[in-house]
Amino acid sequence: MQYEVLRNGATEVPYSSILESEVRDGVFACAACETKLFDSKQKFKSGTGWPSFGRALPGVETENINPVAAGLVGAELRCKTCGGHLGDVFNDGFLFVGSPAFTSGKWYCIDGAALVFQPRNGDSFVAGDVSPPRKQTPSWLEHPKINSQTNSLPQ
Repeated sequence: MQYEVLRNGATEVPYSSILESEVRDGVFACAACETKLFDSKQKFKSGTGWPSFGRALPGVETENINPVAAGLVGAELRCKTCGGHLGDVFNDGFLFVGSPAFTSGKWYCIDGAALVFQPRNGDSFVAGDVSPPRKQTPSWLEHPKINSQTNSLPQ
């Protein structure tokens, strides 16, 4: 998926990246070249299933597009260093009250597969093309067990 996103402009399935729920202090960098793209202090929960940010670092390049169109369909974002597709930026940050996007007026909606998270505490990097752990189904949602017996047909 990482190659498809970065090089072919694909969009990952919502909630398919472990980075959507990443909350530690650090920097989100390009998965292809490690250019620093977003600071974790600008990350917020948009409810869309993609990592979302209110501001970008200088490593992000934005497509030139009419501001009205950017509010509706978004403007494409690429890594300034390697040209990898990252996601889109929208001019509707004001919709996310209390978030960094509300302050900036911009919402950076990013494919997690295009990113690598670099924690400031020195922990190992986390690749965004890793799926989050599957949640265990609560017991009350599991199908009830039944007692069954095998019926043998007369011969």
